[in-house]
Amino acid sequence: MRNINFTKYKYFTLSFSFLAIVFGFVVTFSKYGGFAHSLDFNGGLRTVVELSKDKTRTDLETYFQSKKIEAVVILLEKEKNIFQLDIGLGSLDTIESLYKEIPEDRRESSTSAIDRFVQLLRFEFNLPKEKVLSADQVGAVVGGELTEVGITLLLTTLAIILLYLSIRSQFKFALASAIALVHDILMTLALIGFLQIKPSVPIIAALLTLLGYSINDKIVVFDRIRENAHGKDNLALSNIINVSITQTLGRTINTSFTTMISVVAIIVGGAAELYDFAFILLFGVIVGTYSSIYIAAPISEIYDQLRKKKFA
Repeated sequence: MRNINFTKYKYFTLSFSFLAIVFGFVVTFSKYGGFAHSLDFNGGLRTVVELSKDKTRTDLETYFQSKKIEAVVILLEKEKNIFQLDIGLGSLDTIESLYKEIPEDRRESSTSAIDRFVQLLRFEFNLPKEKVLSADQVGAVVGGELTEVGITLLLTTLAIILLYLSIRSQFKFALASAIALVHDILMTLALIGFLQIKPSVPIIAALLTLLGYSINDKIVVFDRIRENAHGKDNLALSNIINVSITQTLGRTINTSFTTMISVVAIIVGGAAELYDFAFILLFGVIVGTYSSIYIAAPISEIYDQLRKKKFA
């Protein structure tokens, strides 16, 4: 196989990634004012109800859309037609207005948002009390804890990976891998913000999963670079990188393609609740493969060049 000059484009790819990340975050905070709100992270109302068989998920989603209520509808049990309804904090004023429109003879006095939402559901869908299986108001404190746990997990994973690769291989490869993993996370977060995908526990799981996938690909590439560089101190690292990536390219493409098939299958035929998880994972596989070739390897070369100049 003819060797491909991957390192030739290193400054272009590094600049492209930097600009893409900056663009994603600028749009996220300038246009939307930050990441999308979600019940898991920002708090809200969570209700589980059992509806009559003639009511579908589409009926619920259509109702909430018509009333401009921010809602996530999850089918928990198909046979009993049990749904989980997650309502964002931004819809509390709308619920308050709709609650006041309920006729007084059908409305009970209530001071809590969750009770008013339950009464609204009972009125709109003719629900008996016993069909409301649970109703809770999720506070933002839980969201803060989830955010802290998510960030801690990501940083701990990065630290362990850096330590492991420093012991297993050379520091320049460990450093390049850690930077490339941060790149993968930032690219994915920029996409999440740009598309206003709601942060959730499955999204954190997807981020951790893509870290594992991405580092596996980088270890394969750097192991081949280390093997090819053995005893060839006089050969430029860029040449060794190009040879090594070319040698592992077939494996990288096959692994990425087979992984993407599984993820696409979840997107096409899986439950709607898994769509965001699978979509983020699909994007992560693509970005992880790209960063192994065009981010991690070039960074190790740049580090090697700077180190040689320093000690020359």
